[in-house]
Amino acid sequence: MLDGDDIRRLIPHRPPMLLVDRVSELVPRRRLVGSYTVTGTRPLPAVLLLESWGQAALVLIRHDRPMPDVLTGGVPVAGAFEEISFGRPVRPGETVEHRVELIRLIADTGFVRGESVVGSEVVMRVGRLVGAVRPAAALRPAARPGQPR
Repeated sequence: MLDGDDIRRLIPHRPPMLLVDRVSELVPRRRLVGSYTVTGTRPLPAVLLLESWGQAALVLIRHDRPMPDVLTGGVPVAGAFEEISFGRPVRPGETVEHRVELIRLIADTGFVRGESVVGSEVVMRVGRLVGAVRPAAALRPAARPGQPR
């Protein structure tokens, strides 16, 4: 359904940090199935597995409101993760499938849950992720006294 070019038009991530290769199923405002094939010689670290799943979630949340550039479209921010469990590592050459379900969407804040699988084996479960999009200017550090912002 969506390939790498389509995904890059929707979210601001770019290689080497674009960790979603394809979206095979997208039901707007309900669910998404996306995938990532692990390259290299080492297993995918758990933190990057979670990042990859989060990027798939962002595609679901923002598919109808593309944000390919953080300076104009906003910065995606993960606010909270709850009830995460990991199974075995995802090895080089394996394709991990991310299944994401939208729980609720309030303005630019999304609540999602789901899992990642390799074949029929669950390698990660996410009870809930709360993510939002914020303007880049709002995320700049506060100016110190005597320094321009």
